[in-house]
Amino acid sequence: MKNEFLQLEFRNSLRSADRRGLSLLELLVVLTILIALGGIVVSTLPGMLKRTQVATAAANVPEIESTIRRMAVLSQGQIGNRFDALITGSSSIDGNIPGYLGGAEVFETTSLSPAEIEALRLIGITELVPALDGADNATFGSHDQLPVAIGTDSRVCALSQEPALVLLREGWNLEVDASSRFFVFGLGEQCSLVGGGPKAAFSEAPVHFSDERDQSPEDMYSRYLILVELKPSGDSEFVARYAGTGIPGKYGISSMSNELESYYSDTEN
Repeated sequence: MKNEFLQLEFRNSLRSADRRGLSLLELLVVLTILIALGGIVVSTLPGMLKRTQVATAAANVPEIESTIRRMAVLSQGQIGNRFDALITGSSSIDGNIPGYLGGAEVFETTSLSPAEIEALRLIGITELVPALDGADNATFGSHDQLPVAIGTDSRVCALSQEPALVLLREGWNLEVDASSRFFVFGLGEQCSLVGGGPKAAFSEAPVHFSDERDQSPEDMYSRYLILVELKPSGDSEFVARYAGTGIPGKYGISSMSNELESYYSDTEN
């Protein structure tokens, strides 16, 4: 009797062990559910990344703009110094716009007159950081040379006249004076607004991360771009002012409103 009881208990324990495991059909059902969930996550990941990047830019651009405008109010019009030149050179800024700055048709190089140099000095810009031609990393290693003083032999990056009329009106709501010139600089790591200096406002220079593979910060300059207007004022005199912050891209430069419009257009499609 005792042996029969032990055998019965043994068979019951085996049945319980079988019930604790999963049958082949149950395993297939679980795997099917996991694969379906994985497909949903993978399909939505690009959209989630783009939403994050647009949200980050939407926070960075107003922060940069308000910081520079506040700096101008507190520092008698000065907005910062040692921006990235976006022009190649070494001991002087005398080269061309590097290939890793997108939108070659939007930008041009131009020289400065003594009166224009003085106007930039009055808003704090006396030095720029030259770009390194053929840099291994377009964003993090392209402007690590020493800053150089701006002179009449310097070249600076400017918006071409025709694109400026359209870009500034649509993106920044600016009515462009035909006599004005708009210069473009990069908010890089050596800028006086970045780091631990007395006028620093950012611990690090922000980077714009695009969701497009060909706009990797390693291959394309991805620091935020600063627009400065130089407008004639009287005989041979100029007034310089900060005009806005732009987002770099393969087509040149866009405003935050352009970025949002592009994002929602892509979402609808």
